[in-house]
Amino acid sequence: MGADLNDLYQRVGDRLNLLRQKRIEHEEILAFYAKVLAAQQEAQRETKVPDVHLREDHLTVKVEEGFPLVDRESFPVDENCTLGLFQTICRLAMEENPVLAGAGETLLEAAVSGALDISQLITATLNNDSTVFEVRANDLGINLPILQALTKLSLQPSLFAAAEAMAQRVALSDWRHGYCPICGALPAIAGLVGEEGKRTALCSFCGHSWQLPRLSCPFCDNTEQEQLRYFYGEGDDLYRVQVCDQCGSYLKVVDTREGGDVEVLAVDDVATAHLDLLAEQAGYQRRAPRLWGI
Repeated sequence: MGADLNDLYQRVGDRLNLLRQKRIEHEEILAFYAKVLAAQQEAQRETKVPDVHLREDHLTVKVEEGFPLVDRESFPVDENCTLGLFQTICRLAMEENPVLAGAGETLLEAAVSGALDISQLITATLNNDSTVFEVRANDLGINLPILQALTKLSLQPSLFAAAEAMAQRVALSDWRHGYCPICGALPAIAGLVGEEGKRTALCSFCGHSWQLPRLSCPFCDNTEQEQLRYFYGEGDDLYRVQVCDQCGSYLKVVDTREGGDVEVLAVDDVATAHLDLLAEQAGYQRRAPRLWGI
C-alpha cells in the first residue's frame, strides 16, 4: 500500500473517532464503520490492481476535452481481495451491528457456499446495474441497499488503489466539471477548503477529490444564483445543504476550515444523515450514493 493511502486511512480513522465522540447518536453505525475501516486497511496492503493501459497523450486529451480517465466499468479490480474482504465485512456485520446481523449471516453463508457469486456483484457494481442486485437480494431475502453497500465497501481498496495510480499519471488540477475526472461519477459530498472556501468534491465511486466551480450546480451546471441556495441543520453551521431549484438536487457541504478534510468526508456523510432527510422532506433529490453505501 502506498504512503498516500496509509495516510488516508489514518486521517479517516482520526475523523471517525472524533465524530464518534461528538455524534453519540450515530455511535452504533460509526463503531461498525471503524471495524470495517480497519479491515479495509488490512486488505489494502494485499490489494494488487492491474495497470490501466492508456497512452499518456490520450490521458491529456481526455482531461482537456472533459472526459474522465476511465469508464467505471473498466476499473481494474483485485477480485480475490474483494471476495476475502466481503466475507470479513459480513462477519463484522454479524458481530458488531444488530441491524445488519441477519443480512451479514445470510450473505456470509451464501458467499462461502458459492450460492452468491461475488464476481457477478463486482461486475454489477462497476456497470451500475441494479437489476442484478435486486434479483440476488430477493433470492436471499435481504435488504437491497445492504447487499449493494457491503459489496461497495469490499471493492473500496481496489477503487482507491486504481484512482490513486491514475491520478498520478496526468495533471487534474484544472478540472472544473461536476463529475469525477477519474471515473465520471457524481460527488457524494463536498468541502469548503482554504481561505477562499473553494468547493471541493469527494467522488461517490472511487473516492477521488477535485475542485468544483463554486457558483454553479454540479449536477445541471445552473448558474442562476436566485435558484441556488443553502440551508443549515439546526444549531450546526459546520454543515450546509446546497440546493438547486432548477434540477431539484442537493449536495451536502462541510466547512473543512473548521475541521476535517475533503478526502475523509465519507465519515461526515454518514454522520449527517439527518440533513439528507431534511433535504428530501423539502423535495430535493440526492444524485449520488454515499461512498460508504449504507
